[in-house]
Order: sequence, then C-alpha cells, then structure tokens
Amino acid sequence: MPADQHDEISKGLAGAPRTVLLANPRGFCAGVRRAIAAVEDAIATYGPPVYVRRAIVHNRQVVERLERRGAIFVQDISAIPEGAVTVLSAHGSAQGVKDEAQRRRLRVVDAVCPLVAKIHSEVALWHRLGRHIVLVGHLGHPEITGTLGQVPAGSISVVATPQEVEALLLEKDTAIAYAIQTTFSVSDAAEIVGAIKLRFADCQGPRSSDICYATTNRQAAVVQIASRCDIMLIVGDRTSSNARRLTETARGAGAKQSYLIEDAADLTGQMIDAATVVGLSAAASAPEEAITQVCRWLEAKGFSLVETPGVEEHIRFKPVSLASLETDVTKSFAGAFAAARKQIDAVLEDAIGRTPGRSPRLAEAMRLAAMGGGKRFRAMLILTVTQMLGGSREQALRAGAAIECVHAQSLVHDDLPCMDDDDFRRGRPTLHRRFDEATAVLAGDALLALAFETLADPRTHEDGAVRAGLVLSLSRAIGQDGLAGGQMMDLYPGGTISRKQLTECQSRKTGALFRFAVEAGTALAGCGEEERRRLDSFAQNLGVLFQLQDDILDETGEPAVAGKALRKDAARGRQNAMSVMGLEGAACEAERLLTQCAEALAPFGPAAAPLLEIARFAARRDH
Repeated sequence: MPADQHDEISKGLAGAPRTVLLANPRGFCAGVRRAIAAVEDAIATYGPPVYVRRAIVHNRQVVERLERRGAIFVQDISAIPEGAVTVLSAHGSAQGVKDEAQRRRLRVVDAVCPLVAKIHSEVALWHRLGRHIVLVGHLGHPEITGTLGQVPAGSISVVATPQEVEALLLEKDTAIAYAIQTTFSVSDAAEIVGAIKLRFADCQGPRSSDICYATTNRQAAVVQIASRCDIMLIVGDRTSSNARRLTETARGAGAKQSYLIEDAADLTGQMIDAATVVGLSAAASAPEEAITQVCRWLEAKGFSLVETPGVEEHIRFKPVSLASLETDVTKSFAGAFAAARKQIDAVLEDAIGRTPGRSPRLAEAMRLAAMGGGKRFRAMLILTVTQMLGGSREQALRAGAAIECVHAQSLVHDDLPCMDDDDFRRGRPTLHRRFDEATAVLAGDALLALAFETLADPRTHEDGAVRAGLVLSLSRAIGQDGLAGGQMMDLYPGGTISRKQLTECQSRKTGALFRFAVEAGTALAGCGEEERRRLDSFAQNLGVLFQLQDDILDETGEPAVAGKALRKDAARGRQNAMSVMGLEGAACEAERLLTQCAEALAPFGPAAAPLLEIARFAARRDH
C-alpha cells in the first residue's frame, strides 16, 4: 500500500471505534492440557530427559517450552535409547509403534486424547464385525496415520471430499462403517457423511460424533462472529489441522479476510489498518500466552477487547497415568496391591485363628467377610503412608488388618435386607445369603471387636500412647461423626440434599476411614505438623473422590466387572452424586479432587509417587 494511501486510511479511522470480538471458547482444550501435563509430570517425577514421539500437540511454542524443561522430541521410536521414558503424542499411535516400543523396552506413557482413543476402539470394533471402514480425514495427518494403524492394511479407505467417496473402489452393497477425524470441519464432514450414506445402503456410524467437542465449539464460535468482522485472526500453528479449519470456517462464514497467525510477531500494521472490527479465535492447541500477546498488540493499536458469549466447556479428562513407567514391585501398582493383600490376609488369618472351643461357623463367616477378596485400598493407604515416612511395614500391616476388619463389617451390614439388601458382593453370595442374617450380624460384630483388639495389641506399636491414639481415632472414624453418621445421612436425608450436604455425607460415610488410614500411617511413623496437615488434606479429598467414583460406577459401570448389583440408588430413589451433580458434574468434581490430591502431595516430591498413583487408581477404577 502506498504511504499516502496508508496515511489517509489511518486518518479516516482515527475517530471510529475499533473493536476486537473475542470468540468463545478459544485456545487449549482438555485433551491438549492433558497431553502437555503428561510430559510435564513425567519430567517432574523421573527427571529429564523424557522422549516424546512426534509433537505432543501441533504447536511450536508448546514444543519449545517442553524442550526447555527436558523433553526430547523425535520422529521415530528407533531414535530413542533403549529403556528410556517415552511419551506418545495426543494424536494417537499405530499399534506397530507400540509393539516396537515394547521390543525396545521403552517405558511408555500413551498420551493419546481420549476422543482419538474412542475412534481407535470404534474402528477396531467395526473391523471385527467385518465392515470396511471409510475414514473421513486428511491423509498424512498424524491422527489418521495412527487410526490406520489400528487394523490390517486395506481395511480402511480415507476420504476428504464427497468426490473421493464416489471414487472409492467398493461395491454399493459393501457393509461399511464410517469414522471422522476429530479436527475435521463440521460442515464438510456432514456433507461427506451424507455422500457416504447415499452411496452405501448398509452403513453404520458412531453413536456420538467423532469430531472433538472443542473443534465443534470453536468452529461454531467463529461462525457466530465472522460475518461481523473485517478480518478474522486465528491464533495457531500452521501444522495444526484444527487451526487451518478455523481459518477456512471464518472465510466460509463471511469474514472478509481470514489469517492464521502463530503469535503477535506475525501481525503487521497493514494487515489491520483498514479494519474496524477484528475477530479473534485460537486453535485448541494454541497456548494462552500467544493469544494474550495478540490481544496486547491489538490494544496498542487502539482496539477494545469484547468477549462474545459462547459455550462454556466443562469437559475434564483424567490425567495420563504414569503407572506404566514403574519398574519395581513397590512402584508397580498391581504388584504392590497383590503383595499387600497377601500379607494382610496372613495377619487376618492369624488374628481370627482356629482356637478350639470357638464357633467354627462364626470364624468361617469372619474369614469370608474379611478375606474374601477386595482391593485392600484402605490398608494400602496405611502401608504407603507409613513407609513413605520411614515407619515399620510390619506395624502398618497390623493397622491395615484392623481397618480391613472395620471395612468388612460395614459391607456385611450394608448388604443386609434392612440396609441395601444385596445378594452378591465381589461376585459371590453375600454373607447373610451364604449363612443367615444372625450369623452375618454376629460376624460383623466380631470383626469390629477384632479391629480394636488388633490395634491395642503391643505388636502394633511398642508405645501404649500410640496404640491408644489409634483406638481413639478409629472409634471416631466409625461413630456418629464418621461412618455410622454418614450412613444415616445417606439412608435418611430428610428431603432433597444440596451439593454441600452430599459432600458432607461422602466425607463421613467413606472419607472418615480414609482419614483414619492416613492418620494411622503418620502415627506409626511420626511426622511434622505441616506434613500431617498436607496428608490430612490429601486423605479428605481422596475419600470424597473414592465415593464419587462409586456413584459414577453405580450409574455407568458393568455389574459383571463390579461384582455386585448396580443402578440401585436410582431404582430406590436414593440421592447420590448422579442425582445432585449429574454425570458431567461428578466427573468434573472428581477431576478437581484428584488435582487437589496431587497439590497436597507435591512438597513430598518423588517419595509420594505411590500415594499419587493410589489417588489416580481411585479416580479411574472400574470396580
């Protein structure tokens, strides 16, 4: 533009209001945050270097920031030293890549976005059912490459236009199923799916849209404002598919001009001098700092920022587990639980005993209740806290056996006809069905007494004051202010309960025993006041998190996996997290609690990794 013309435009706009319409939502999505956190967590826990196959997300600034923290990005598994900590990208990886990583004995964390993993599962299922898959997406994109690698070659055809659908060398009566790249254009996908259904009579698709909620929401937000804008700016990396789709969407929705920029460095005065209204959005992989830079640059040019209304995103994904990085039995979650279960059962067998003159029927009922399977979650808490603080494993096992007696007693009573009236527990007949109600009640009473007997025994701790403290703490945990009080709140809520009342009920009914477990570990090992406070905060959040996941599983779980009847609360009109918060609200709250667990443990450093893994297990378990 000639200098004199540029000056005239600037003068003409000097008195005009200049506005930036900020699209909502914009920027990072839950999947991107989760993937970046996976790399950061791996570096924080195991130290640099951590190798990442391909860009964790499509954004140069994100990659460079992670490189400064100790990540090394490679294009191929073969470039990673054998045995190294390795993170696979959010775009998903072919099965062959995972097989090669296993052959090289890499310690792999798969940070695949859950929405991409959903497509992988769908594609594998359609293939097993004998259907040819038509995959809507851009050939060569990492997500498409990873999806192609889930099934044998030739099982999938990739199309990106209706014309490519017509050109497929498939008979019209071919049984097909379609899937869609998560970052594909919503409007283009609808057109292509229409062409697929028109051509193939025997056609099936996903139950819910494959296109990422973040892609859908960001495209809709751009459509909402594009026609009002002189130019549309999309912050994002040029390698990002969803960034390019946003740019195309803006043009298609009426923006006079649309630019894809990485950050403020890509802006020029000539680009915006003739504009009165600028639209601004950002790809799901664009970092907030890049968006902020652009906003500050525009403000310096005289623009006012205006937030536009849009969809509020509450989606949260569970953090990527680092469990696959662990090597020894104390760090291997399954191994740690198996070892603890065996040792706890030995303590319980010795405590119940086979003394002549005692009722064999009562002893057998106690064994079935206390030693009939179960995760030993509460005992593992005592054991893990005690060992983290340098205490005795043998003493922790005895305290663990005591809490398992209490937990078993609570389950026996829960299952009775006057309570939850359950016929099965852990896939086997409940105690009152296996024996009778009287035996079940007495076995529960005996287990409760055995818990206190075990804690009071000098073998649990040489200091009588410590043992007395344990007895007092457990009494409070199961009494009016603990488990029993929480059960009464659950059974007799007195009307519709609030979210606060629900949390209080969960904190007593489930959380009290979790708090005792952590308190027992600190009592057996000893620790400072600040450490005790942080561990108590961890226990408080963990107990509510555990009960939240129970409520979620009651609604969404499988009875065969859970080993008990589900959907009971809804059937009986009982209130739980599902009725108070809804599934999405409960899932978001569980994510928040898991984050708080991690924050409470952060000062303990790598020593708290087993405790953090326990919290992650509580959040992702399926039984």
